[in-house]
Amino acid sequence: MVQRRAKCDCGRAGFVLTVTLLATLAAFLAGTIGVREARAAQVDQIRIGGDYSYLKVPEGSGYRWCEDSCRNDVRCKSWTYIRPGSQCRLKRFVAPASSSKCCVSGVKPEPRKKSRRELCADHASLALDQQDENLARKCGYRGGGWDSSYKEHFRACLSLTPRQRRAQLLGRKRALQRCEQNRQRVDRDCQRFAEAAAQIWRSAGRKDCRLAPRPWLADYDRAYDWCRKKEGGVDEAILNRPREKLSACLARGGGPFVRHCDDYARTAVGQYDRSRRNECGFGGNRWNGSYRRHYQWCLKVDPWDVTNETRVRQDALERCLAQGGGGAEGKIACDHYARLASEQTRSNRKQNCGLKGRRWLAGYDRHYAWCSKTSKVNRDAELKYREDELARCFERGGGPYDEACDAYATKSVRQFQKNTARNCGYRGKYWNDSYISHYKWCKNVSPLRFRRKLLERKALLSSCKFGIKLPFARQ
Repeated sequence: MVQRRAKCDCGRAGFVLTVTLLATLAAFLAGTIGVREARAAQVDQIRIGGDYSYLKVPEGSGYRWCEDSCRNDVRCKSWTYIRPGSQCRLKRFVAPASSSKCCVSGVKPEPRKKSRRELCADHASLALDQQDENLARKCGYRGGGWDSSYKEHFRACLSLTPRQRRAQLLGRKRALQRCEQNRQRVDRDCQRFAEAAAQIWRSAGRKDCRLAPRPWLADYDRAYDWCRKKEGGVDEAILNRPREKLSACLARGGGPFVRHCDDYARTAVGQYDRSRRNECGFGGNRWNGSYRRHYQWCLKVDPWDVTNETRVRQDALERCLAQGGGGAEGKIACDHYARLASEQTRSNRKQNCGLKGRRWLAGYDRHYAWCSKTSKVNRDAELKYREDELARCFERGGGPYDEACDAYATKSVRQFQKNTARNCGYRGKYWNDSYISHYKWCKNVSPLRFRRKLLERKALLSSCKFGIKLPFARQ
């Protein structure tokens, strides 16, 4: 039994040894085939782009040395050996190939499972690509993974988990997307800015307006380039001042700005407006409201004529105002004003309204003298003001103005309106829309009583709003 078991064990050991030898042979053959595949080179082919290292090939080594250098560098993805000068160029990605008798190229085969160093080499290469894009687009990102050193990215990657590596790449990708969106927005804004600036410049040139030259106020290309140099673009509000100057130039008919003609035209328009308000009835070329016509006339005459024209209009206006407006009609108007004003001051005294001030002083002559020195607009405004003040006094039944009772009467009328709108049905002497009755009642009671009455009505309206009828609703 012992001999049989030993024999059986020996057979099993021989079987295990045979299997082990076969596995070793298979691994050796696979490694040999892998080496052959790795050494498969593309003769008369060149790969352009992605170079990160330039090596001098030792004399007599040939392209095999370049191929081995790529295979031993975790960062390398493809290579090109240049026969003239024996140069070896290692590339960080698989660059596209094209025919050329100068070179031999190849691609480093991808391993079935990448080591941590190979994964970090890929990570560092992608990080460098993102940094190059950051610099090319002038995004301005710094720190926090934005570095131009391959070694720094590679060293940092060795301490990161796969999730952290993906998060870093994704974060930089999103930041670059935001930068591109902002760049496109700035580009659109600068296009609009350049178009507006060029339009202002062309319009100014056609009318010889001679705007002050600026780097941002010229042809389209110069304005666009100036805008793009500004970080974040520019605000179109910078064009407001040139627009205003252009509008002023077009309003005066174009040409260079002349200060004394601008002053003359503005004064002439003001004199014309004043004559209209006072109904002086002046006409002719001298009296018109066109700034442009006055400005253009000034450019064609001597400065003495300009000064004389302004003085003639001013003298005519003074004569018109001295007569209270348009001649005999002005005298009639001031007589009518003085009579009405005197009647209004008498009404103030009769009703004991207590209105005070210079406008409420009695005297026909006083009111007529004031009327003869002012415009029709001021006369009408003064009469209306006195009329409104008297109307308020009459509405409250005469007597000096009481601010508290005025507020009480106004709120009482408003409460009655709410009572009607909500269909509450409250009635009595305290529920009506007569401002005068409320005001007079308030004048005869103490402040405490009319404030309590306001609160009572407010409580009744609140209960009605929620459908509740209080027992003291009738008053």
